[in-house]
Amino acid sequence: MKTAIQLSLLGMLSTLSAAAAGQAAPDTLKWQCKLCKFEDGLSGTVEVGGGYVSDSSSKFGEYNGLNQKGGFFIGDFSARFRGEDAAYWNVDAANLGLDTRFLNAEGGQQGKYKLLLNYQELPHFISDSVQTPFIGNGGASLALPSGFPASTTTLMPLASTLQQVDLETKRKELGMGASWTPARAWEYGVNFRHQTREGTLGTAGTFFVNASQLVRPMDYVTDQIDVSASYSGTRLQAKLAYYGSTFNNNDPSLTWQNPFTAPAFPGAVAGQLSLPPDNQFHQLSATLGYQLAERTRATANIAVGRMLQDQQFLAPTLNTTLAVPALPRTSLDGRVNTVNANFEINSAVTDRLRLKAAYIYNDRNNQTPQSTYSWVTTDMFLAPSPRTNLPYGFTQDKVQLRADYKAAERITTSAGYDYDSVERTFLEVDTARENTVWGKLASRHLDMVDLTLKFAHSDRNYSSYQPVPEITPPENPLLRKYNMADRTRDRAELRANVAATERISIGFQVDATKDDYSGSTIGLTSGKELNLSGDVTMMLSDQTSLHLFANRQEIKSEQSGSQTYSTPDWSGENKDTINFFGVGVKHVAIKDKLEVGADYTVTRSKGAISVNTAANEPAFPDLSTSRDSLKLYATYRIKDNVSLRAGYWYERYDSDAWALAGVTPDTIPNVLTFGQQPPQYRVHVIAMSVRYKF
Repeated sequence: MKTAIQLSLLGMLSTLSAAAAGQAAPDTLKWQCKLCKFEDGLSGTVEVGGGYVSDSSSKFGEYNGLNQKGGFFIGDFSARFRGEDAAYWNVDAANLGLDTRFLNAEGGQQGKYKLLLNYQELPHFISDSVQTPFIGNGGASLALPSGFPASTTTLMPLASTLQQVDLETKRKELGMGASWTPARAWEYGVNFRHQTREGTLGTAGTFFVNASQLVRPMDYVTDQIDVSASYSGTRLQAKLAYYGSTFNNNDPSLTWQNPFTAPAFPGAVAGQLSLPPDNQFHQLSATLGYQLAERTRATANIAVGRMLQDQQFLAPTLNTTLAVPALPRTSLDGRVNTVNANFEINSAVTDRLRLKAAYIYNDRNNQTPQSTYSWVTTDMFLAPSPRTNLPYGFTQDKVQLRADYKAAERITTSAGYDYDSVERTFLEVDTARENTVWGKLASRHLDMVDLTLKFAHSDRNYSSYQPVPEITPPENPLLRKYNMADRTRDRAELRANVAATERISIGFQVDATKDDYSGSTIGLTSGKELNLSGDVTMMLSDQTSLHLFANRQEIKSEQSGSQTYSTPDWSGENKDTINFFGVGVKHVAIKDKLEVGADYTVTRSKGAISVNTAANEPAFPDLSTSRDSLKLYATYRIKDNVSLRAGYWYERYDSDAWALAGVTPDTIPNVLTFGQQPPQYRVHVIAMSVRYKF
């Protein structure tokens, strides 16, 4: 009120001053705040056009939808409406001519209610070089043409029966939701999502020592629902919610004919694989936030859930010559109860010191009943001893402490301690404890240089390692699985940002991690990772900007193994190196008319595997990939609301993987492969569109 009175007095004095000077008073009705943008009415953009892809490639179009040679439609749309009564709606649609299309719509009245509708598609083009003699690919039953079975792949009639099959999936999701605020501080919401995933994936089936790569179907339906009630007061915020999810697989199994002859096992003519079973998940959650004092806030959330899986068991085998005892149950009757809780308190003790403490609890109580099952080895013979299922579960307790202290005007220090404890059932170790301490220093020098340094040290210790007695065949007692082995980890990180001049900024970052599994005789014994990255941004002129960036990543690990179920008799080393470089430039060729730009990126990666044994064996060839990508674009403004856009994209990709290169379906006598080759492509994409703004 005081400010309003002062402004009124200033306005009156200005008017009186102008009148006293014999001048007319200014027309304040035309005054506008140019920095204040208020949307009113309808606005938006429409973009239409077309493009062309020079070659077909599943790898190039893996997720972007540009996997097929030929033309495609460009269609994007965005619209906004704001009414005087706080009514509004937003609609966004993009990639309407591709398999990556999506639509989002939202509308309502601010402060009262909101309605949501969204739809999206996401393809995954996995491979276009798969070959198989099986008939019925994409379905739940695979048959073989005449000429099968045969004793080896070289004797199979593959030349006349192989057919190409694309491995690809598509996810479609439709979502609807609503929220409303019947009273101040209260909000209720409900959201529903219906998702389908269809397509083909690769898998494999075996008949003892003979194996075949198979095309399996994907026909999933997932429905999810969220219902919530929220309260937001001055000091208290709370939310109660329910989440439910149901998953249905329309193809619960895959059957296939045996392409290999099995004279000693005449009934082994067909096999059957179980596919992901139907299941459901239900969860109730509560969240609470409370302002204990002006500088102190506490939050808590707890979620209680249950996972259920009761899919009927398949028959133990399709081999009618085997006498298999009846299963002890008709289904798994899987039941897992979950509890997830998080309690946190934050306090700004002083203007310089801030403290945080958190406790996290996760529990997975697996109540699936145990039973002893007789089982069949690859549809050929009954296993000599039955097995009992192991309902794995765990309980985790975590404590996190953190302090941030502003030591000086330009220096901030942070330190923390994390404690992680896990109790497991039916695994090699019962108890795990990990302690982590870390520190961080951030400083600024002369408004030009920002430096951040962070270091962390963690020590993980387990109770005595004992192989699970129920596992058959038994594990080597000297083996230590890396995720359940004693480990010491050190990590350091340095980040620097330098404003060299008003037109040049430079960034640099290095972080390194070292893992030591000194207590592991067999298994992973050490691991190292190094990341180096840098970027430079330059304003070459008022019309031109340049951006450079580079990254190098090195990942190295060492392991020991035993071929004789005893002490180590061989060792191996894996080293992966990834180099990435990019440059981008933007230039205003004609002010307010024409803008052009280019982006060029280079990626090189190499994976080296070395194995040291007593035998004089050749080394594994290196794995390598290389990718070069060039994008050119231009925007020409025909009118204030009409623009012409053009783009060109060239990408080259090469890869070399010894496990795939040169391996045809009949290369391995007892393995019928897809003959899938390492992906390579050279693709050009051109696009042109018109963008209209209203």
